[in-house]
Amino acid sequence: MTRMVQVAAIVAGIIIGVSSPAIRAQGLNGLGGMTDGTHQFKPYRRIHLGPEYRDTIIEAMVYECPFCRALNNQTLRWADTLPSSIHFEQMPAAVGKPWISMAQSYFAVAAIDPGILPRFDSEAFHLVQDDHDSYSDPRTYALATEKIGVRPADYLAAMRYKPVQQLVLQDIRVMGKAGIRQTPSLIICGRYVITPGSVQGNYSLYFQLANALASHCISENHLEDETP
Repeated sequence: MTRMVQVAAIVAGIIIGVSSPAIRAQGLNGLGGMTDGTHQFKPYRRIHLGPEYRDTIIEAMVYECPFCRALNNQTLRWADTLPSSIHFEQMPAAVGKPWISMAQSYFAVAAIDPGILPRFDSEAFHLVQDDHDSYSDPRTYALATEKIGVRPADYLAAMRYKPVQQLVLQDIRVMGKAGIRQTPSLIICGRYVITPGSVQGNYSLYFQLANALASHCISENHLEDETP
């Protein structure tokens, strides 16, 4: 039995939305509603992105979000533990015009070299949250790329690259269809959305819930369950 299947068994009540004494002890009692006198909670939202996302987990994040920053490294470490049948990616939460420049810059950096994205993330978080540069100003992200050693000419060329523009449009569609309004959010297999707020800020339970839902998707979609 893989670690994800074991976690799924432990928190199976979350999948079906029925609470248990063990879960209530962790502060989740009261989320959701009541049915037939029994407390129920569903610390996730159901969505339908389509079958193309059935093997994908997306983290929606923004650089002005302190929780995204606090969880960034932990989220990437967690992603490394996912089975090979699940693809993980981060996407800027382009939920409106102020976030378009962030998304365009993110995908431009990824087009140049996806290996430098963690450094770009770190610098962008620093500029927005520590130096209080505007998260909506394209110059903030141009400065972030300069600070991590990207040549301005390469960055500008990537910003104009047609596939980058297509990724931005895809990002906008995904965020809109998933109804993202809080960050960070995990969009799991195109079917579920969870946030740390879903479990009252319990980060450990947040990742346990993510594992359980991912395991559920593997079973539901008949994906091959293999650890990396």
